[in-house]
Amino acid sequence: MNLKPDFMAFCLNGMPRRSVAEACQVMVRNFPECTCIPLPTLSQKMWTERTPALQVDREKKRLYFDLAGREDELAEFYDRYLAGDLDYFAISPEVDEPLYTLAEMYRQKPWALKYIHFNFPGLFAWGLSLKDRDGNPALYDDTLKDIMIKTLAMKVRWRARKIRELFPGAAILATAGDGALSVFSSAGGTGAWGQICQDYNELLAAVDGISGIHCCDNFDWSLLMQTNARIINFDAYRYGNTMVLFAEHLREYLKRGGMIAWGIVPTTGSGGDITTESPASLASRLQEVMQAVAGKGIDAQLLRETALITPTCETVSMPLELADKVYEVTAEVSRLLREKYFG
Repeated sequence: MNLKPDFMAFCLNGMPRRSVAEACQVMVRNFPECTCIPLPTLSQKMWTERTPALQVDREKKRLYFDLAGREDELAEFYDRYLAGDLDYFAISPEVDEPLYTLAEMYRQKPWALKYIHFNFPGLFAWGLSLKDRDGNPALYDDTLKDIMIKTLAMKVRWRARKIRELFPGAAILATAGDGALSVFSSAGGTGAWGQICQDYNELLAAVDGISGIHCCDNFDWSLLMQTNARIINFDAYRYGNTMVLFAEHLREYLKRGGMIAWGIVPTTGSGGDITTESPASLASRLQEVMQAVAGKGIDAQLLRETALITPTCETVSMPLELADKVYEVTAEVSRLLREKYFG
């Protein structure tokens, strides 16, 4: 699927609004071209349904796997997976209300929609939050990791199919949210990147559309460029200049169809303050970063054509009025840069 974004704006799904209708309206108002399905809740139940042997410890507020005596459940899980039975992995409508609310809005009054964007948990973020019986991360247990990846993959496939049904003609952009990737390069990280890359590619292959990885922490971006992710979304407000270090890898990544989503609009934890920034100041900041990257031998026009504009991360922990400002400023930065470079 071809995409020439030319500074197209989009965002991640987490936000502080609890009204589903209002959350959907904010998304449509600010991101009509690439509308994100919002997540006005902290619940991740849509991704845990049908995960075999997954238990809920409400007292300790944790999710953990217990495989003891679950042989039949695991056998059915793998049978359904191998048969490609997407309906077995369906997401219940009651835990995915924003999708159906957004679809009804589109049915009643269509807008100039090209892409529907949704997030799903990334390999490290999900694999570190799910545990085994002893409290160890599921990511470091090959059996549990395989269950986790295959469940997520089937759910991503099912949700993409449902989106195509509800938004005929719209393409799909799906991003794995993985701020926890920095654990790989920390003292506590384990595993070889080759295996992690293989695992990630299995997960990304589930996206029938354009796949991406979001990481709002500092990271070796050349490693993500080795995956099959079409889009790398990073905190360009805080770490934009680090992309200069990976110019050779970036050149090859862009040539084979990769794109960079520059998270230039600050949210909580990005080291910036949205109240002291303006669309013009952020557009200028990004242009300086991109100029530095282009100075390393990257074609400046290609860099602009393959650029998307996003906030640095989700806005879920921000006050409502500041979250709204983040979305408005993101849309305006996109407009300013498109107007300047693409007319």
